[in-house]
Amino acid sequence: MTVSLNKMSKLADWNINLTDQTEKSPAEDKRPFNDVPAFGGELMRARKQAGLTLDELARRSGVSKSILSQIERDGTNPTVATIWRICSALDFAPERLFQEADRKSAGIDFLARNATPEIRSDDNLCSLRILGAIDLVNVVQWYVLEAEPGGALTSEPHGEGTSEHLTIQEGSFTVVANGVEKSGEAGDTLRYATEEGTHTIRNTGTRPARAIMICDLQGAGRPLSALQNR
Repeated sequence: MTVSLNKMSKLADWNINLTDQTEKSPAEDKRPFNDVPAFGGELMRARKQAGLTLDELARRSGVSKSILSQIERDGTNPTVATIWRICSALDFAPERLFQEADRKSAGIDFLARNATPEIRSDDNLCSLRILGAIDLVNVVQWYVLEAEPGGALTSEPHGEGTSEHLTIQEGSFTVVANGVEKSGEAGDTLRYATEEGTHTIRNTGTRPARAIMICDLQGAGRPLSALQNR
C-alpha cells in the first residue's frame, strides 16, 4: 500500500490516511508534570473565543471531553498529535499556546518515547515517528521512517526550494524523485529536491527498513544536483 503524505507547511496540511497511536490516558502516563508548560488557560481562552463548549470541541477534535478538561486545568501532559487536533479544530496556531503561556525555559526539553507521536498506515507496512519540534514545523521537519518489505511513502511536492534528506539506518530503500530512481543501504544518505512532482520512498528489500528523514522546507540544505539541473 502506498501512503499519501503532504508534509509541506504544517501538521494540519498533511493529507494522510493514518491512525494516530499516541493518545494516552492519564493512568498510562505516570511522568511528573513539573516541567510541562502550563498552557491550559490559554487553550481555554481560545476555546471560549471560538464560542465552543467542551462537548463541541470534543466532537470537532476527536479528543474526549475528559481529556480536554484535564488539559485546560494543566492536569495532564498531552502529546503533540493531541495538541495539533485540538488547535486544528479551533483554527488556532499551536505555537501560540507556548508563546502566550509565558513559559520559562527548563534548559533541556524532554520528550519521552511514549509521548512521541507515531502514525501508521492502515496496512501497518509503514510508520512515521514525528521527532520535529512543533515550533519548527514550517522550517524543518524530521522523522523516523520504518517500512516493512513493499511498504511505500508517496508525498506531494513541498514547494519551491524544498528538499528531503534520507539517511538509511537499517535495510534498504529506493527513492523515486525528479524522474530519477536511486537505491541505498544502511549508512547511505539520499538527498533530493521536492519542489515539483510526487516522490516515493519504498522498501524494496526483503526485510524491515528504517531511516531518518529530514524535510528542509526553506531551502537551506538544498541538494547541489537540484541547483545544477535548473
